[in-house]
Amino acid sequence: MWHGKILVKGIQCVEDAVLAADNGVDAVILSNHGGRQLDGSPAAFSLVAPVADAVGGSVEIVCDGGIRRGSDIVNAVAAGASWCMAGRAYLYALGAGGELGVDCVLGWFADDVTRTMALIGAGSVDMLDRTFLSAARGADALRS
Repeated sequence: MWHGKILVKGIQCVEDAVLAADNGVDAVILSNHGGRQLDGSPAAFSLVAPVADAVGGSVEIVCDGGIRRGSDIVNAVAAGASWCMAGRAYLYALGAGGELGVDCVLGWFADDVTRTMALIGAGSVDMLDRTFLSAARGADALRS
């Protein structure tokens, strides 16, 4: 018998997230599998807030997709994600620079999360909520 956590990946609609939560999973991973299967699949980020509203904190919510910089992480957490996955970023870094490349990308993400939070006035990750969403998007514009 499995005694570990159960996470369901590939959730692409609120109804499936609710169904998974109602059946006792520990986390739902909002993912369109890189958008490779169907061109019209929803972006993971667009599901975070509606899923958070629907499951009411009963499961962790993972945003798997569209994470290209630290401000994307801040936005996802502010929308209701518990954590994020960033497969493409680390795979490119691994291919380009091995372990050192991955360390570098993770450092960039951490620095950008810290910078974005400072720019929007969030003193801690626990403070992040939807009131910070437009500010975090504006922080991206400040860097451009």
